[in-house]
Amino acid sequence: MKKILGIMVLGLLLSGNANAGWFGKWSGYVYPDASDLTVHVPAGTQHASLEDCRNACNGIIRSNNWQNADYECGYKCKFKDGINICKETSR
Repeated sequence: MKKILGIMVLGLLLSGNANAGWFGKWSGYVYPDASDLTVHVPAGTQHASLEDCRNACNGIIRSNNWQNADYECGYKCKFKDGINICKETSR
């Protein structure tokens, strides 16, 4: 009985970890002109970490040679009423 219970708990823990990655993705947004935040370029929506998102955004800025660009990365973003809302944002 203890073995069966242990296997069930282990299975639940492993399935929870697999699902955690799916719900916790970072999305990147690059602003070619930091003074106009209405214009943005998406930098992907499935980055596994903030650092991956930052690297993708910086890569887009470098490859386009934008001098006045900025970016942000959002965690757990959803579109609601035409607005992108993220649980957390970071640069």
